[in-house]
Amino acid sequence: MSEGIALDNWWRCIEESVIRGESKPQGLPDSLDPLIVDLAQAAVCLVRMDLEPMSDLLKKTEGLTEPWVSARTLIDLRSRLFLARGDKSILELIRDQAQQLVGANPDSPTKARTHHFLGTLHVQANQPGLALSELTLALELIGDAPCRPWILDTISRAYLYLGARAEWRRSLKKTIVDKDREDDHLGIAISSGSLALAEIQSGQPQEALNVLKETLDRRGQHLEPLTRLRLFTFCLQALLEMDDPEQLSKYLSHLEECLAECGQEKVAPVGFARMIRARALTRAGFQKQAIVDLNLASDLLKQPELQLLINYWRVVLFPEDQKLQEKIMALDLEVSEQDKVTEGEVLARLLLVQNDLDQGQREAAIARLDETYGRVVETNQPHWIELVDEAYRGVDPARQAAKSIERFSGRPAEQMSLTTTEDATIIFADLAGFTQRSTELSAEEVMETVRSVFELAVPLLALHQVRPLQHLGDGLLAACQGENHEARGLQFAIDLVQRTSLASRVRRQMGESWGLDLRAGVNSGPVVFGMLGSSFKQEWLAIGKTTNLAARLQSKGEIGEVVTLPEIAARVGFEAPDAILKPYEMKGFSEPVPVLRIPVE
Repeated sequence: MSEGIALDNWWRCIEESVIRGESKPQGLPDSLDPLIVDLAQAAVCLVRMDLEPMSDLLKKTEGLTEPWVSARTLIDLRSRLFLARGDKSILELIRDQAQQLVGANPDSPTKARTHHFLGTLHVQANQPGLALSELTLALELIGDAPCRPWILDTISRAYLYLGARAEWRRSLKKTIVDKDREDDHLGIAISSGSLALAEIQSGQPQEALNVLKETLDRRGQHLEPLTRLRLFTFCLQALLEMDDPEQLSKYLSHLEECLAECGQEKVAPVGFARMIRARALTRAGFQKQAIVDLNLASDLLKQPELQLLINYWRVVLFPEDQKLQEKIMALDLEVSEQDKVTEGEVLARLLLVQNDLDQGQREAAIARLDETYGRVVETNQPHWIELVDEAYRGVDPARQAAKSIERFSGRPAEQMSLTTTEDATIIFADLAGFTQRSTELSAEEVMETVRSVFELAVPLLALHQVRPLQHLGDGLLAACQGENHEARGLQFAIDLVQRTSLASRVRRQMGESWGLDLRAGVNSGPVVFGMLGSSFKQEWLAIGKTTNLAARLQSKGEIGEVVTLPEIAARVGFEAPDAILKPYEMKGFSEPVPVLRIPVE
């Protein structure tokens, strides 16, 4: 504690000031050490992206001691993230220092905010699973601090990157409600923009436009020009997906008015607005002005992945350009130099696929499409996967189906239609208390719960090459075949129960009584695999004692547990000091069966 204020109240003053749109921290005691006031001012400047005075203020506060030095370190790390511009080595250094900061502050209010920062880093690095773990801790530690909705906002981004759309919508809508209660105009604008962008990517541009219009009507007069510019940019993006020239012209005018208000601001939102405006101007037939806007966007958005996106639009928007093929070749070179998968890379790769087809090079197009598919499945971003699937359907629909099967099984699709008997690992996961849940919740809420479990499972199924066989109401039957199937199958079950447990913790922090309370059974042994059905309906089956025992093992577990046989855990070298070994009576066995119950944190 310093003179007149505790660290948690200091953070609260900063966050409440930001919410009210203040340029200086309000509510700090007059007697407070000037260095701690300067540090608070640096934190406010950081949120407002006013980086030059923030840097000077941080230099002035180098002589602080704990607990203020930890707060200063976090603010410094946040500022360095802004300046990193995607540099991988710098980002790794920032992450390592943030992890050290968490360990150095076991009871500090700075700890929750550092977990939030780590979650943000993981989201930006396309590691949404790790992000969800950090953000859940942040949410549980933060209490009723004003930044709580900001953490929920980042959780929604992690869910979106995981492909968990049901949980993403739930958390983001809750965030908007919380921000509305606090009258957080800026926060609502940010969350509404995130919601709108995801609705656009989900093929719902009208829904996106409705969200944006409501926010602008209710909050627009309280927002600074740059924030309104961001919302109008999303409005144009939604309208570009719709056939409504009148509204497009109307919102193009709104965007131009906002750009004029922003004056000579040289920040990223202006660059994105220029890029979207170029697309709208081209649609309206103003190609020369569109070229000027793309050039201005290029001057502001210097990151390589954004330069790639801009160059993609240079090709798409101006197909009559005499140097078109030269630009396409340059685009091909840029794509090959990308590290992290981004929107620009995906769109550029698909453009190159179409160019190969236009040149009559179908085999080259398919090879390029296969490479693109390999890149997007690393991210599990549903929008990008859908774009690639759509491209496959236009070139070779059977190949798209085969790729999807191979993604989860790790085997060629033609092998999956054969009837075989082989050693495999069967996983049976089940929602606890589903019968009671289905009587208390609406039909829509019941289906959303089931959908959430399966959406959270998808990236893990692909990661461990586990094949989903059947969705049995509230349960999932899956199989893991091939080399190391026992280790991969057991780890999948543990990861799935852990991920749904995190989602349950987030739900309960949002005041909900029903979580995604999962338990799973894992068994290995001989299994009969085959396909059953006709052209009307087909499904893969896994039949035999191994499958039956997996289901019975699952029934012996508590919520948040994975249940298996001790010999399976021993064979794969899995150790869990807190696991429970206990014999149970099992149907089909004359003696009690020793069972290993593994609690998943």
